Amino acid sequence: MTTTVKKILPYILTSLLIIGFWKLWTWTDNYAFSPEGQELLMLDIALTSIFIYKTVFWLVIGNLTVLTIQKFRLRNYKIAAIIVSLTLMFYFLAGQYVNNKCAFHYYSVFINQSTMEEQLTRPILEAGYQIGPILTENIADKEMKYRRYAISGLGKIKYKPATQSLTKILLNKSEIDEFRADAFQALTSFDTDETRKIISTFRQQAIDTLDKKVIEYADYWTKHK
Repeated sequence: MTTTVKKILPYILTSLLIIGFWKLWTWTDNYAFSPEGQELLMLDIALTSIFIYKTVFWLVIGNLTVLTIQKFRLRNYKIAAIIVSLTLMFYFLAGQYVNNKCAFHYYSVFINQSTMEEQLTRPILEAGYQIGPILTENIADKEMKYRRYAISGLGKIKYKPATQSLTKILLNKSEIDEFRADAFQALTSFDTDETRKIISTFRQQAIDTLDKKVIEYADYWTKHK
C-alpha cells in the first residue's frame, strides 16, 4: 500500500461510514410501510433533502476529526487545537443552519408517514426544537393529519413558545378529550412558572365531566408511560 493511499484511507472509510449511515437512516421504509403515490413522492423528496444536508454536514465533521487525530499522533498540538476550534465552530454554526433547513423536511416526513403508532413522533424528535414553530402553527387546524402526535411532540421537544397554542386546545371543550389531555401533558412537561400556573388553575377549576376526564386521561398516561 502506497504512502498516499495510507494517508487518505481513513478519510475514505470515514466518508463511506457516514454516507452509509445516513442512507440507511433516511430510508423510506423506516417511516412508511409500502408507501404509494403522493405519499411516496413526498417522503422521497423530504428524506433525500435530509440525507444531503446531514451527510454533507457530518462529512465535514468526520473528516476534520480524522485530521485532528492525525495531527495529535504527529504531536502537532497547535495545529490540532486550531482544527478542533474550527470543527466546534462549524458544528454549532453550520449545525444550526442544517437543523433549520431540515425542519420543514422532517415535518413533511411526519405528515406523510404511515408506520406504527409508537413511531409517529420519531420525525419530530429527529428534527428537534427547530420543528416547533411549524407544529405550533399547524396544530390550530383540527383537520391536521396526526395532530394528536404533533401536540404531544411539542411536549417531547419542550418547545415552550407553543404554550399559548396548547393552552387554547386544553381549554377548548369542543376539542377531543384525548387531544386536550395531550396538551395538558405537553404543558406539564414545559415546567415553567406560566405552565405550572395554567395546569394548577385547570385542576382547581375542573368541575365538569369533560375537564375531569382530561385530567384523568393525563394522570393515567403519566403513571403508565
